[in-house]
Amino acid sequence: MHPTLPPVFDGHNDVLTRLLPHGPAAAAARFAQGGEGAINLPNARAGGFGGGFFAIWIASPSDPAVKFDQMTRASYDMPLPEPVPFEAARRSAEDEIAVLEALEAAGSLAICRSVAEIRAAMAAEKIAAIFHIEGAEAIGPDLAELDGYHARGLRSLGPVWSRPTIFGHGVPFRYPSSPDTGPGLTGAGERLVRRCNELKIMIDLSHLNAAGVADWRGFPTRRWSRAIRTPMRSARTAAT
Repeated sequence: MHPTLPPVFDGHNDVLTRLLPHGPAAAAARFAQGGEGAINLPNARAGGFGGGFFAIWIASPSDPAVKFDQMTRASYDMPLPEPVPFEAARRSAEDEIAVLEALEAAGSLAICRSVAEIRAAMAAEKIAAIFHIEGAEAIGPDLAELDGYHARGLRSLGPVWSRPTIFGHGVPFRYPSSPDTGPGLTGAGERLVRRCNELKIMIDLSHLNAAGVADWRGFPTRRWSRAIRTPMRSARTAAT
C-alpha cells in the first residue's frame, strides 16, 4: 500500500475478463508478477489501490475495433447484443469466478463479504475484492445460482448489462439517446431484487433502463446492503 496516500476503492474493474484467457493458475501468476492490464499486484501496491468491485461479465460475440470506431463518431446506434443462453453463461461465469478464487488462493487479494473484512484485508495489505456480477445471465429463474454465488462471496449484482436478460432490459449503445428504451423489470427481476435484499446483495443499476430503475425505486426495502454500504456509499449510482 502507498505509504502516504489514502487507499483507492474502485467502483468497477474488468481485470477478471482480461485474465480469463490464461486460465486460473496462469492468471494468478500474471496478476502477481505484473502482467498486462490496468490492475495488477505490483501496480496496485505502488499506487495505493486498496480494493474494488471485481466484475464477472459474460462477453457477447463482437468486434471491439468496430464498436470503438462507432463510439468515436458524433452519433451512433448499435443494436443490443442477443441474450446469452443460460448454460453458456453459467459456464463462463464459473470460469471467471475460478480466476477470482485463484487470485485469493495465491494471496493477492481477499474476497470480502463485510466492511470488517474489507478493513482487515487493507490492514494486511491485501487487495479487498468485492465479488460483483455484471449482467445476471448465469442465474436461472428459480434463483438457485444466486444463493450459491452468495455463499462464495457475491455481494453486488447488476441484473443486466447492455442486452436483455430474463430479469430486465439494458440500454443500448446509442448516442444521443434517452434511457427510456423499453419495459422495466420482469416478474423474475422483481423476485431477484427481493432475494438480493434478503441476502444483502447490493443492486447495481448501471446499464438498466429507465423503467427498470423506476421499478427498483418502488421496492419498500430499497437500500444498499448494510454488509458493505458504509465505506462506499457513492460507488455505483450511475443510473440513479
